[in-house]
Amino acid sequence: MADRYAHEIEEMGNTEFRVSGPGVRGNGYVEQVEVPRMSAVDEVAMVDDLGIEFDTEVETQILNEVEEANLSPTIEDIVRDDGVLGDRGLFTWKWEWYIFGEPLTLDCVADEYRQAAQEAKTLMGIYITLVDDVGEKLGDEATFWELAKTAYPGIEPDWEREDIDSDYADGIQRVWEQLLDQIRSAPRFDEFVDVLLFNLRQTIQSMDYARVSADDTALMNPEEVWYYDTQAIGLFVTWTVDLMYSPEFDTDDFRTFRRLVYELQHMWRLGNWIITWEREVYEQDYSAGIFVEAINQGIVDETDLERLERGEIAPERLIGRIEVSGIVEQFIAHWQRRRDRLYEQDFGMASLDSDELVAQMEWLMQSHLATEGRR
Repeated sequence: MADRYAHEIEEMGNTEFRVSGPGVRGNGYVEQVEVPRMSAVDEVAMVDDLGIEFDTEVETQILNEVEEANLSPTIEDIVRDDGVLGDRGLFTWKWEWYIFGEPLTLDCVADEYRQAAQEAKTLMGIYITLVDDVGEKLGDEATFWELAKTAYPGIEPDWEREDIDSDYADGIQRVWEQLLDQIRSAPRFDEFVDVLLFNLRQTIQSMDYARVSADDTALMNPEEVWYYDTQAIGLFVTWTVDLMYSPEFDTDDFRTFRRLVYELQHMWRLGNWIITWEREVYEQDYSAGIFVEAINQGIVDETDLERLERGEIAPERLIGRIEVSGIVEQFIAHWQRRRDRLYEQDFGMASLDSDELVAQMEWLMQSHLATEGRR
C-alpha cells in the first residue's frame, strides 16, 4: 500500500522511512505523518463524506450526555472553585470529564482503576486549559512560564510570586497538586512519570508557540503550525496517564503505540481545525491550520489581519474567501485519507486494538461537531 501513496507523498514534499517491526507493510515501508501542503492536494471532501453518523439526533444525544454527566466529588470540588475555574462555565469541565471517561479511555486500563484514570485525565485537561489561557488569552509571559515550571523536574513554581496573576496561580496550584496526589498511587506511576512529564513539556512548548506567533505572524507557516500546534491536543499526555493505570499493558507494544498516537494526535488536530476555524476568525485567533494555509496560499494576507483587528473589514469577508478557496474541503479529505490509511494497517499490538483507537478519533469528530461554540 505504500506504493499507492508514494507518488502523492513525493509531491507533498515528504519522506518515507524504511523500518521494520509492528505496523510495517510487507515491503518495509510505513506511511509517515504528512505536513498537509494543501495547494498540492487535489482531493476534496465534505464532513458528510466521512461516513461518520452525525445528525440532530446524534447531536442531542451527545449534548444530553455531557449535561447529565455526574462529576466525581474530587472533580466537582475543583471545578466549583470561585476563581478562574468558575469563569469557564461548568459545561467545559463536564465535557472534559465526559470525554476522558469511556470515549477516550484505553481498553487496557484495569476496571478497578477506570474512575481514578478518568479523574487524573480530567485534572490534567483542566491544568492544560488553564495554562493555555494564561499564554493565549492573557498573553501573560511571566505567569505562563512561572506556572509552567510544574512540568520541569527539580523546579518548583513560586506560587506566591508578586508579579504573576494570583488567581491563575491559585487555581493551577490546586489542580496540579490534586493531580499529583492522584497519579502517585497509580500502579505504574514510576514507570511512566518521566514520559508523562516529557509529553507535558511538549504541550507547554506548543502553548508558547501560540503565544509568540500571535505577535509575529512569520511563525504562522504550515510546517511550524503542523509541528507545534498539534502538540497542544495533548493526546500523548492523556493516554500516558491511562498507561499508569494499566497493569497488563505490554511494554513491547509501547514503541508502536507511540507511533500510532503520533498519527492520531494529528487526526485530532485536523478535526479540531476543520470544525473551529470559522469561530476563531471572529475571535481573531489565526493559529488554526486552515487559516495558516489561507495565508500561505495568498487568500488572506497580513494586511487583511491588521484591517480585521482595526475593525475596518468584517470577519465574514475573510471567512467567505476561505470558504470559496476549497481549503476546508481539502483538510477534510486529508483527515479522511489518514483515517482510512490507519484502518488498513495492522499494527500488531497485543495490548490494544488500533482500530478502536482510530474509531475514537471518529467519535471525537462527532463530539466536536455537537459541542462547537458551547465550550
